[in-house]
Amino acid sequence: MKKRIIYSLIESLNDLSMEDVSLLQRAVEVKALQQESKWMFQRQSEAVNQCPHCKSNAIIKHGQAQGRQRFRCKACSKTFNALTNSPLARLRHSEKHSIQTACMLDSLSIRKSMVKLGVSISTAFRWRHRFLKAIQIIQPERMSGVVEADETFFRKSYKGQRKNMPRKSYKRGTKAELRGLSHEQVPVLIARDRSQQITLSTILPGRTKVAIVDALGKVVQAQETIVCADGTAIYAGLHSQCNITVKSSKKSRSGAYHIQNVNAACNRLKGWMFPFQGVATKYLENYLGWHRWMETMGKEATPQNLWKAAWA
Repeated sequence: MKKRIIYSLIESLNDLSMEDVSLLQRAVEVKALQQESKWMFQRQSEAVNQCPHCKSNAIIKHGQAQGRQRFRCKACSKTFNALTNSPLARLRHSEKHSIQTACMLDSLSIRKSMVKLGVSISTAFRWRHRFLKAIQIIQPERMSGVVEADETFFRKSYKGQRKNMPRKSYKRGTKAELRGLSHEQVPVLIARDRSQQITLSTILPGRTKVAIVDALGKVVQAQETIVCADGTAIYAGLHSQCNITVKSSKKSRSGAYHIQNVNAACNRLKGWMFPFQGVATKYLENYLGWHRWMETMGKEATPQNLWKAAWA
């Protein structure tokens, strides 16, 4: 666009009302995110150096489709683009992907995202979980020093399920029929590394020693780590099977072996989950990964980095 046209648009802003300015501002923000999506895809296309099907480096450019650069592999003769075999493969309206990441960084609900994206609720739902598919598997590979561990619980939910319900449906917010811990609760293990400020969060198949050992045994370094727990016997398996030192926060007199950091992490998770008004248990792992990624990235949690993480 010629500069004189841009200057003309800027001068015309003086004649706009506050409502018109707000409308224009939203339109500019959406357009900027759309242009950013195109730029991100172009960057990913430039980074393509092998075939996603056979891993051969003998690839050449092979035209474009819907504005996306395509490639062809000389080894297997298959064609592909930068998103082939990624969680975002075959998603339409790629120009809106940056808007999608912005909605996720704002922790918007599905319905609010639907309005902002200008798509149907089913499309907004599908996009969210395609973006979360790659993110939810990212967990800390190593935790050492003092590691605090505790469990938090979510009410088992069949939200959105219409068939084969194992129980009678009820309104959102209904209290559990059984008091305390029961089969109606889903246990989630939260482990917090004090020194690295990283968090592991995962659904446990049960509140047992075996489940704790499977979740922490491969991540926690036996000779370098002290696991602080709330004194429950289920963490004893870490000591007997993995030779990991376990300290009870209830029996500690020095005050060093507390679980205040992991309790704070549990509270942040619960507070972040509350606006979603209940998450179906089958999608809970996705939301744990979403929250874990945002906490890990901190100030680096940007639409560009979220797009890259989902594309990986």
